[in-house]
Amino acid sequence: MHFQSELQQTLGRIPSNLDQLNELIDPAWISQALQATGKASIRRRKLPAEQVVWLVIGLALFRNQPIWHVVHQLGLLMEETPTCAPSATVQSRQRLGEEPLEQLFRQLTQAWSVRNATTPYLRGLRTLAVDGVVWSAPDTHENRAALGCCANQHGEGSWPQIRAVCLMDTHSHELIDARLGAMDQGELTLAAKLQGIDQTLTVFDRAYFSAAFLQSWQNSGQDRHWLMRAKDNLRHEVIRTHAPGDHLMRMPISPRARKLHPHLPSHWEARLLEVRLGGKTRRFITSLCDPQHYPADELAQLYVQRWEIELGFREIKQSLQAGELVLRSKQPALVRQELWGVLIAYTLLRRLMRQMADHLQLPPRRISFHVAAIAIIDLLRHTSLASAATFPKRLALLFEQSALFVLPPRREGRSCPRVVKRRPTRYPIKMPVSS
Repeated sequence: MHFQSELQQTLGRIPSNLDQLNELIDPAWISQALQATGKASIRRRKLPAEQVVWLVIGLALFRNQPIWHVVHQLGLLMEETPTCAPSATVQSRQRLGEEPLEQLFRQLTQAWSVRNATTPYLRGLRTLAVDGVVWSAPDTHENRAALGCCANQHGEGSWPQIRAVCLMDTHSHELIDARLGAMDQGELTLAAKLQGIDQTLTVFDRAYFSAAFLQSWQNSGQDRHWLMRAKDNLRHEVIRTHAPGDHLMRMPISPRARKLHPHLPSHWEARLLEVRLGGKTRRFITSLCDPQHYPADELAQLYVQRWEIELGFREIKQSLQAGELVLRSKQPALVRQELWGVLIAYTLLRRLMRQMADHLQLPPRRISFHVAAIAIIDLLRHTSLASAATFPKRLALLFEQSALFVLPPRREGRSCPRVVKRRPTRYPIKMPVSS
């Protein structure tokens, strides 16, 4: 009873200028995340836990601003004090930890990843994609020891790094789930912890080819199917041929995989597709084994959706993070906390952009993330200087102007092959001396 009384008093003292943010996240969700992880503030502090959650999200929204400026920008201080020492914000983040941000991210994605009438479906299946991405962290002894880094024949990399594996809706670029891990954890290990949703077709890269993983993904719910490119050295036996280039096949499961997963059978079945695309023969494998309901050409064309998650990662790193190569935090727990804040901020922006797209009756990918994010973040930046009560009105006006953020339709048949570009430098390039 004493805890509940103190918590209610703390919530009752939240500054009124935080009301502008209630349009994005219900404060009750933040309170639930804090209580579920045991991080709710009881003592009276300048920065209670509820405000620190918004501080971490604000660090992602206002990437190029110092932490003390973000505190005052969002009006997070409880008391009428003109300043807040940076050390106080670091201590507040340390008290909060990473668990409430992870919990809040899952609450948001689970609440918003519902079936939408405007989302296109392949014969009743929603299209998702899974892939991994890496962020660099400040080069401190703690980060390098806890997170690790990439290494090659020349030694360790320049920066400690943290890995994330994400599940994304390819239609709207909204995140469904994500898992974070150190560099000694592989993408397949993290992907096995993702929580998928029913009535979906998930597109994977060839690196995720694993009988144990794909069987578990398929059997963890109803109508959870997968599609990926087939490896060149795929061992298989054709059981039945539906049409030229369309086969039902059986593949052996390695003794090592069966030792690690005793429940696996000696063989498993999938569908093999051989389709001519772009002058080359492409091979795909999928769990969708009905050739009548899921034609081979249609599935092959759908594989290109895998690149949508790469575009989503580009939106996070280049637009939301302003192209900054290294995160802010110098401690491993705060690095993970900061990254959860980045994923939450991206989820919030993508949620608003979906609403803009619904308002214009357009696909969400037609809304320019870069331009729309600038407009939404500027709205948060300047509204705190005015009356908080005007935020809903200003947000509605932004929705009325959302036609300014619309991108032209994508060009058909566009090819963007992977290349390695020279990193730009301000130093002149040394040219060979002619004899």
